[in-house]
Amino acid sequence: MGDKEKSLHRLKTGAFSRRFELSKLGVRYGARAVRQSLWQRLAGDDDAALAKRTENIDFFVEELGRLKGSVVKIGQMMATYGDYMMPPEVAEALHKLEDNTPPMSWRAIQKVLLKELGEEALLALEIDEQPLAAASLGQVHRAVLRETGEKLCIKVQYPGVEDTIDADFSAVMQLMKVSRLMPSTRNLDEWFGDIRLLLHKEVDYEQERRDLDFVRNALSDDPRFVVPKSYPEFCTRRVLAMSYEQAASVNAPEVSELSQSRRNRLGSAVLELFLSELFEWRRMQTDPNFGNFRVRIDESGEDDKLLLLDFGAMRLLPDGFAGEFCDMLLAACQRNKSLFLERSISLGFMKAHFPQSVLDNFVDIGIDIAEPLRPIDETVPARAINAEGQYWWRNSGLPQRIAKRAVGASISKYFALPPKDFLYVMRKLMGVYALIALLDAQFNADGVVEKYLPGSEK
Repeated sequence: MGDKEKSLHRLKTGAFSRRFELSKLGVRYGARAVRQSLWQRLAGDDDAALAKRTENIDFFVEELGRLKGSVVKIGQMMATYGDYMMPPEVAEALHKLEDNTPPMSWRAIQKVLLKELGEEALLALEIDEQPLAAASLGQVHRAVLRETGEKLCIKVQYPGVEDTIDADFSAVMQLMKVSRLMPSTRNLDEWFGDIRLLLHKEVDYEQERRDLDFVRNALSDDPRFVVPKSYPEFCTRRVLAMSYEQAASVNAPEVSELSQSRRNRLGSAVLELFLSELFEWRRMQTDPNFGNFRVRIDESGEDDKLLLLDFGAMRLLPDGFAGEFCDMLLAACQRNKSLFLERSISLGFMKAHFPQSVLDNFVDIGIDIAEPLRPIDETVPARAINAEGQYWWRNSGLPQRIAKRAVGASISKYFALPPKDFLYVMRKLMGVYALIALLDAQFNADGVVEKYLPGSEK
């Protein structure tokens, strides 16, 4: 009971203690890796060797998760944004990291609230001492504004978490390199360094509130979306107060039981939101987690709404990149292979002198990715078309078909590490496709894309 009780009151945030724990993990993993290497030399069985390596990686990730705090979030973000660049068995193991941190005691949370908001502001709120949710960086409590009865959610950051990010990140990166779980290159260091900056942004709740307000304002006239309202008088860098919005998980049975037309409407809204972020806002919520979307079911009709949550991973897209990426996507939609290749070269991950077969393979992958976004033609497999002639996202097998083609390109010596923003946007696009498939929405998206095509009236 004693250890658990201590963890509820405080997380280990001392740099020395956390480095010590990570060092111990490195020693334990290293011993296992040495045994695996010796065994592999004697056995000579490649499949068995991979199984042993995977077992060791699972051990490493499970132990990493025990450290809680920003270490868990770092591993999750590496998995979410960096699995194009890590060995598949490492990425798969990191995806298993869960936010299973026990909630902190009300006493500890109350201290944070008192320090951040002051006694007078706290008296204006009636806060439920039992957390609604707890994660690696903070937890959420329900509250009521005493004067008006409005229901709020209060997101509170754990004390000391922000101070551990840089030390934790450096230690995890060093440990993964020493353990040979990840290659060491300048490009990778730069790319993962960007994840560290993104993590710092995620613990800046003032920035998250500004992004929340931006999206709420941008979608204020669209009845398909609900975005929580912020309460600036109860917001600081470590506390975020917003309206409590009731809605169901996208995985909930009541969502899957909605009529086909209602699920089609939700799926189309998910795609249109992505296109608005890319083409109009040039600002994107880059975390593809399904938990960032919920569904408010309209009990009286078909006016269901998507509730949008968590804007900590909102990212401004540089104008130069966004313009060229938009050109690439529209070129893929129109099967304009020459323009698609031209933009991929100017963005830096293809070179004009590469063999034609390499360039053709890359272009074909890009054209495949845009399959759901253009009018259905003879190249679309029969399995991807329902009885009404609509695109059947769940049944299309598109992710598997893309992956099969992409494997050859990613291991090619000609493949270059794409710009960071490209991977963020592509990860989000694949997440959008996956969410539409989860909803089992079936619709043709060419009409949604049409307004962004050259020459169209927006």
